[in-house]
Amino acid sequence: MTTATSPLSPPPATSSRRLRVAILYQLPESWANVRSLWDAMLDDPEVEPIVVLLPFEHQDYQWNRENAAAQLDALGVPWQAWDEIDPAKAGFDAVLYTSPYDETRPAAYRFAALSRHVRFTAYIPYGLEVGGGSVNLFHQYGQPVNLHASAVFVRSESARQMYARHCASGAGHVVVSGHPRMDAMSRLDDFEVDPALLAQIGPRKAVLWNAHFSFDADQWSTFDQLTMPILEHFAVRPDLALLFRPHPLLWKKLVNLGIYDEAGVVALRAELQALGVVIDERADHRHAFAASSALMTDAGSFLMEYFVTGKPVLYLANPHGLGLNEEGRAVSRYYDVAADAGAVGAFLDSLENRPSDELSRRRAAIPDFFAGFDGGAGRRVLEHLKTRLAA
Repeated sequence: MTTATSPLSPPPATSSRRLRVAILYQLPESWANVRSLWDAMLDDPEVEPIVVLLPFEHQDYQWNRENAAAQLDALGVPWQAWDEIDPAKAGFDAVLYTSPYDETRPAAYRFAALSRHVRFTAYIPYGLEVGGGSVNLFHQYGQPVNLHASAVFVRSESARQMYARHCASGAGHVVVSGHPRMDAMSRLDDFEVDPALLAQIGPRKAVLWNAHFSFDADQWSTFDQLTMPILEHFAVRPDLALLFRPHPLLWKKLVNLGIYDEAGVVALRAELQALGVVIDERADHRHAFAASSALMTDAGSFLMEYFVTGKPVLYLANPHGLGLNEEGRAVSRYYDVAADAGAVGAFLDSLENRPSDELSRRRAAIPDFFAGFDGGAGRRVLEHLKTRLAA
């Protein structure tokens, strides 16, 4: 694996050199957001792409350097660690952020510090934002990278309008490129699912269940309210497999809130698996998307992203939480909604007899939520970046 062992050297002083474009990688799940852009940069002789491995410093996440490095190595992606580089001397022409939250990064890579040394800064949203509440709107649209990046690349005109309404800097720097995350989703029918996952599901129809970690404050999660009813519903429906994909922060959040200790989380996972629940924590969520026939989800990115599959979706609404923003409400109009056990059961029963126009209505509405859903968003991001750097 081509991993650097010495600090990144500065570029030669020549106008003909390739553009050095750095992707700041913090979480394995974030690679989906830049995968097609990375591929486009590799194919471009004018660009030298660089992945910088950074820690993700968050109280509800246990980041591990060795695991993060192994994930990139498994993808065949060469990388540099943050502490092997002096970002002030690295000669980056552009830096792409995959998370808006400065407090999760080492000080030298926070926006105010790094942007002093870079001609072009960009943000590719880490999630497809659907959560409501004024505090969350600030989290999603009021961070330094949201406010001051040279460009923010978004999935649709409606997503750009969210910046116009909720970002103090407006939407003048927001580019409707389509989201690179969705490039792979445009080819989901051709994706090869991990045989191990298919073996776990067997002949059953898999229903993907995505649980958020926000039990306190925002209260988007229904994990504490609906887990037992969901398990009971699947226990009497042996033709269905429950494919559980928790938010990456869920397990640690349970510990931090004192709901379980570390041993308790281990026991909980074992109990779920003993009940026949298939737990999927692969970095690449396409396995779960392709293998499943329907989705049940709290407020989160999957509520938006799964839309393009055309498969049935049940939005699990926490009646005590902050609910959805404008975009979340718009997409959920195409879905079933449940806030109690009965509605979950009704959704599962409906899987054998869905509305005849469900798929056609969803496909017709894809442009409302995803501009240029054609596999080319990564290339469009790169072309915008190159144009701006050439100016």
